[in-house]
Amino acid sequence: MHSIRRHTALLLILAALGLSLACAPAPPQALRLPLQELDSLLPRPGQGGCLLRPGYQAQRAADYLARYFDCWTRPTPRHSLAELWSLAQPVVEKPGLGINLRPRPETWYQTLWQEAGGPAYPSADWKGLTLGPCHLRVLPTAEPDFSTGPGGGFPFDRLQQTSLPGGLPVRVWHVSPRGDWLVAETPLALGWLPAGAVARVGPEQARRWMKGPFLAVTRDQTPVRALGGGFVFDASLGCLLPLDGRQGSLWPVLAPLGVVRGEAVLGRCTLPLSSAAPFPLPFTPANLLALARPLLGEPYDWGGQWGYRDCSALTRDLLAPFGLWLPRNSADQARAGAEAVSLDGLDDNEKQELILKRGLPWLSLLYLPGHVMLYLGAPGGEPRVLQSLWGFKTRGPAGEGRRLVGRVVVSDLTPGAELPDLARPEGLLLHRLSAMALLAPPQALCPKSD
Repeated sequence: MHSIRRHTALLLILAALGLSLACAPAPPQALRLPLQELDSLLPRPGQGGCLLRPGYQAQRAADYLARYFDCWTRPTPRHSLAELWSLAQPVVEKPGLGINLRPRPETWYQTLWQEAGGPAYPSADWKGLTLGPCHLRVLPTAEPDFSTGPGGGFPFDRLQQTSLPGGLPVRVWHVSPRGDWLVAETPLALGWLPAGAVARVGPEQARRWMKGPFLAVTRDQTPVRALGGGFVFDASLGCLLPLDGRQGSLWPVLAPLGVVRGEAVLGRCTLPLSSAAPFPLPFTPANLLALARPLLGEPYDWGGQWGYRDCSALTRDLLAPFGLWLPRNSADQARAGAEAVSLDGLDDNEKQELILKRGLPWLSLLYLPGHVMLYLGAPGGEPRVLQSLWGFKTRGPAGEGRRLVGRVVVSDLTPGAELPDLARPEGLLLHRLSAMALLAPPQALCPKSD
């Protein structure tokens, strides 16, 4: 009898399981992507194994450092009070959701601005260094703010300006009345920083830091350690630190260790030999591969909130060790480099033909509003790009949505074209492309080998 009951119960469970599986929605169609590797997409080196002429690359590296230290060398603020306020204006005009996903009161944003003394900007003037990785904010708060609807919500914190690496030069132009928040001009953007994230540097410290030569970090999560082995901070790809002595079993660098009596304490630290190289790194296929390969599959990370990258941070950080300056914002990147090529007014076939004709592999950016990608070349006549991609716009019976990708991928210019619910034509990246930025003129390329 007990055996019959057990078999009956088992049959009922299996029947229920089968019914639930039959009623479950079908899994989404798999996204079709090319093989996720970069070796076959590397450009052929020219004479001497290079891709860019060393003289041209040296010029670009000098320009990079001039831009990098501009916030320290300029006599007055680059940005006006109106520009500082304009960072917050979009969220003030359209309040979002707080950490409890409840609508924020309209007064919340204005109160932050007023209590931090925003209208008094600029009220200070001193040079500083970030003490470690930190977040530059649109308003003086660490709380996130999310919009609603498709394309909103996590991870798109509207108050996140960008993440900053440790050891970054900043210029403080305002201190809040409580002393807990600073308005800082940085090489990447303007915004608010927690006061504890920055150490003030004196004139002699600033001169020593700017003198160089510099070491470029070539791998994420590279530990910067004091001479006794103590951990100081994690350096990320693209971070620059001054060399401080001769290379031995470790790279010796200068780094901020802390603050004493309001001033930065700078000291000798070390980096692993395999995680950094003298700046600028030669622009060769082997070096491109060594830097780009570890980024494949990394999570998409709006504003670098969790130590990864969004689309424009990917392109910027990947090219930074080579001395190729890119702004932080994707729209600004579309105007960077040697030449901006408009794709407006062209149909999709004409855009692709122009990219094939004029695009320089690994030295061209493809831009559409809100997104940027690195052009890798066109094996078999099919363009390939490297991008940190959040997802695609979809449209179905329930309305507009998003098909999540959420990572760094190699793709063609029409990823998701096989999906039946892809919003057409605006869901196709190729259709929305509006510009191509050539990061070097053709004459800067190394002559081809015979």
